[in-house]
Amino acid sequence: MSSDPSAVPAREERKSLLDKIGPAVAVGLTALAAVFGSMSAAALQQAMYWKSQAAQDQSKSTNQWTLAGFKRDRALIMQATAAQMRAASGYVPAAFAAPPALSATADEAQKKAHELLVKAHGWLTELKGDKAGPPRVNLPEISDPAIKELRDAIERREPEADQLAKAAKVDKAAINQAIDELEKAVEQVDKDWDPVVKAAARLVEGQVSFKADGDDDRRKKAGLAAAAQAVGFEMEQRRYRAESFFNQSIGFLYDVRVKVSTAESDRHRKKSQTLGYAMLVAQIGAVAASLALSRRKGFSLWLVAGAIGVVAIGFGGYAFLPASLLGG
Repeated sequence: MSSDPSAVPAREERKSLLDKIGPAVAVGLTALAAVFGSMSAAALQQAMYWKSQAAQDQSKSTNQWTLAGFKRDRALIMQATAAQMRAASGYVPAAFAAPPALSATADEAQKKAHELLVKAHGWLTELKGDKAGPPRVNLPEISDPAIKELRDAIERREPEADQLAKAAKVDKAAINQAIDELEKAVEQVDKDWDPVVKAAARLVEGQVSFKADGDDDRRKKAGLAAAAQAVGFEMEQRRYRAESFFNQSIGFLYDVRVKVSTAESDRHRKKSQTLGYAMLVAQIGAVAASLALSRRKGFSLWLVAGAIGVVAIGFGGYAFLPASLLGG
């Protein structure tokens, strides 16, 4: 079979660099848009999580402030009752007999009971009148300056934006540790006070339950009983005031954690918003790249697609910048 020597096979047209990388750019921008969309949705879920955490902390804070108000109300009731009992006693000083000496053969349980009676007697007698009651307790101090600054801002009722700016600087592990330490300290104080308060109540009850010989003796002992009750109520007044302060202190720390959780939620929300913009920009770039592929000479469209891709990556990178670099 003969062949025509004039017939020369057509050579394939050489592809330009844009023709080679064009499809990859279009696919890459589409994939980048999908990635940014997924990351935006994930950041939004994080924002919702931290907002729900803030709501839980707000509930705990409300519980503490409610308890503080209840105990302050109880303290006022105890104070008014103590004043009435002092008036009923004729303002005679209360007299509590010192606990009997402990036997040398006393066991550990008896020693512990005697120690409680001695301490309760001291609460009722060493601090007289309106100063009767539990001793002053030093709660754990806030060592973290960022937490202390935010707590003071909350107490001074600074603007919400200023509080959230300070909250963004608080370490979440540090505020959790501060709350745990304070709650454990308050729990320990309650355990230490409870048996002493019960022992003091028994001492007061011992003054109320008396036997009198004649009217004069009855009036005298009734006055002493009323005076003892007045001191007992005053002790309870101071105890409730102290416990109210404890609850307020815990409530302030929960308020701090509310602000920290809210600031974290806002950070993730803004991150989600920025990643959403990045997704939209990447989608526009993918459309421009697709249009460029449909034309043989679409150099200007490729420039647009490339520029949009850079902008999309810029938006995505901005979303991951730490708040400290953004001044937030």
